[in-house]
Amino acid sequence: MRKAVLLLLAALLAMCFTGALADTEYQFDGVSATLSLADSYIVLTPDNLAAHQELLSKLNRSKEVVEADFAERGVLLQAWVQGLDACLEITAVQDDNARTYYDLDQQTAQVRRAYRTSILKSQSLKDAGYSVKSAEWKRQTHGGLFLMIKYKRTTAEKIYWGYARTAVRNGYTFTLDYQVYDRGLKAKDLNAVNKVANTVSFAPVDGVPATVAGILSFSAAPPAETNTGVFDVEGKCTPGAHLTGVLMRPVSTTPLLVEATARKNGTFKLPVALPEEGVWVMTVTVEVDGQEIAWEYFEPTTFSKTMLPVQLDAPVPEQLSGDELVLTGKTAKNVSVQCIVMRGTDTVFNKQIRTNGTGKFTFKIPTSAEADYDITLVFSKKNYITRRLTYIAKRDLTEEDLRNQARNEAVKPAYATLVKKLDSYIGRKMVYNVYIADIQQSGDEWIITGALKQTKKGYDNLVIITADEKPSFETGVQKKMYGTCVGTHQVLSEEDIVNYPCFDLLFWE
Repeated sequence: MRKAVLLLLAALLAMCFTGALADTEYQFDGVSATLSLADSYIVLTPDNLAAHQELLSKLNRSKEVVEADFAERGVLLQAWVQGLDACLEITAVQDDNARTYYDLDQQTAQVRRAYRTSILKSQSLKDAGYSVKSAEWKRQTHGGLFLMIKYKRTTAEKIYWGYARTAVRNGYTFTLDYQVYDRGLKAKDLNAVNKVANTVSFAPVDGVPATVAGILSFSAAPPAETNTGVFDVEGKCTPGAHLTGVLMRPVSTTPLLVEATARKNGTFKLPVALPEEGVWVMTVTVEVDGQEIAWEYFEPTTFSKTMLPVQLDAPVPEQLSGDELVLTGKTAKNVSVQCIVMRGTDTVFNKQIRTNGTGKFTFKIPTSAEADYDITLVFSKKNYITRRLTYIAKRDLTEEDLRNQARNEAVKPAYATLVKKLDSYIGRKMVYNVYIADIQQSGDEWIITGALKQTKKGYDNLVIITADEKPSFETGVQKKMYGTCVGTHQVLSEEDIVNYPCFDLLFWE
């Protein structure tokens, strides 16, 4: 009897512990994957955001913003730890890697090495603020091969570290990204992401979806202009696919054919040598096992031996948003390139350079003033037709633009230097942390007395700040003041007239 009771208690305890440590299984139909998460996580999915308003409030994000973010980045769920200092984000996207490799478990070791190298050297990851510290393959318990990645990410809003597991399966790039905030990575973080990764499994799917099979992207397209007729068309497609480039002229029925086979990592190169001058149009098709799976039609290419080809890296914007416009591009080698920029009748920029063997050129144009900028690029070389390209770009300064300019330009001399050389600072933007000693209205403006020092005896190193509106704060607080120095302000004391440095307020921070 006693033995039966002990067995019953043991069974009940096992049930209790099983409930306490229970995991919840999640299924993701698109990628045909399942995984399990401990119930200790706070899980956000696209469908349950309305039930987690308290968490969204702590994250300072609205339901609508998170919904849009999830949809844009392919987020399946976010699993937050209770302290909100770590989050496991799970995504599945049909990106270029997914369309190229489809399933890395079915690729060769050589292809997987190429994929790993592409992650380590990825420029797009660097542009997004990622610094990949390591990337190694690991076979998880049920889900096959995952690339283990350790990284640091720096964005305008924050810096954080993470462990990620990523796999290309069933035509998706499937990623588990364990992010930690306001602290460094710990062993428990690695264990946490590894535990979840070992629960991942993928169900096989029939056939290769058309969106996956039809991958075709280009890193080098036919140029709009050429004076040699020789160029390479490069890109990425299904590994081992056969590519055919067809180039035609409107006045001819005889096409030029170029062919290539995609390498094991999916990259390809189609070398083109146009036989004669004129306007050419190129089409590229991709075949796998004799079946056409993708094609691309390009804009015309003009071939003229006396033309100086010009290709800007990016279109000149009609609306400017920064204090500097950087124009970069490429032309032929040993070309004189002059950039002239007018603001009304004033020449604000005039520079001439000669391209080297790469043909690349760069001009950095100052655009801090609010105005219309007339930009002219002139390309010249002996025995070639001179080219002149013109653009108009407009700069409208927003309130934030004006504040950023003040932050960048503001100076902060010591008080003794300010008083001694006050005349030389008139018209300059300046910044000081001031203790607010007094606030008075004088006609339509407000006179604020600030102090750069506060001692036990009171305020010292006084300045006067004039403002059009009453401050939103009271005396006794410290505020950062951005203002334009206007000279002195006279204050009548009981004994004499005292002059203090004076500023017209730009804004408070």
